Amino acid sequence: MIRLVASDLDGTLLKSDGTISQKNIETIQALNRKGIVFTAASGRNYTGVHALFAGKKVSYEAILANGAEYVDEEGMLLSTRYFNKKIVRELLQLFDFNGIPSMMFTTAGVCTHMDEEAGRRAYRKRMLARQGFRREDLEKPEVIRSIPAMNMTGIRYVDALLKSDTEILKLECYDMEQDQMIQIGNALKKYPDIVYFSSAGDNYEITDAAATKGKILLEQCERKGIRPDEVLVIGDGLNDLSMFACFPHSVCVSDGMAELKEKAEWIAPAASEDGFAAAVNHYIVF
Repeated sequence: MIRLVASDLDGTLLKSDGTISQKNIETIQALNRKGIVFTAASGRNYTGVHALFAGKKVSYEAILANGAEYVDEEGMLLSTRYFNKKIVRELLQLFDFNGIPSMMFTTAGVCTHMDEEAGRRAYRKRMLARQGFRREDLEKPEVIRSIPAMNMTGIRYVDALLKSDTEILKLECYDMEQDQMIQIGNALKKYPDIVYFSSAGDNYEITDAAATKGKILLEQCERKGIRPDEVLVIGDGLNDLSMFACFPHSVCVSDGMAELKEKAEWIAPAASEDGFAAAVNHYIVF
């Protein structure tokens, strides 16, 4: 019997325009009525995740920043796995040396030490070119609110931030020049205390080695008394591999990455065809 469903957001639960279909909303509501925990498993921060579900009349818990935080249905922190700030400083220097835009996901919000407008322009460019967004999509208030890069602020003094009580959840760097990202990927291999992956081919999302979706979800399931075989995990990309490694009932949408499909127990229709709803209904009878 499935007692918890954890789903990735971008590329899995969300449509290409960054919103949730009515069918997927109704499926989450059905899980709520049946008493099955729904966990949104995302690389976004809480502000970005909450903006997606605001007004939708659903209850959800959330994995944030790929496993740096876990919050309950009230948004209260249940577990944290934050970054070593010494490594953060070194990685920011690496990005700067290579001229790569980057942003920090922190407990105080998303910020960048570069010009924030330049950072937003660079991020918008890659979203339009690589992620299937249309220009009109990026004008929708609900989409803007849910995308961390569109709401990041600029900071002048990185050292002051790193010396403060503000914690770092995740770093993300991005550039559409493939050669540049290959160089960054090679440099990241020298850091054993981090986990990193590319979610779109032109970026790297980086967290502390202890911060993965699978590890933090397994911890919460143990606290709730939920066995791994009572969990359904759904995803599309490399940041979902850790969940597939921890839980046997795993579903990849048909337009997901080949590496994840190889690990999946079942392949669902594409995200654009409500693959999330199909996956839930494949495993759960309402």
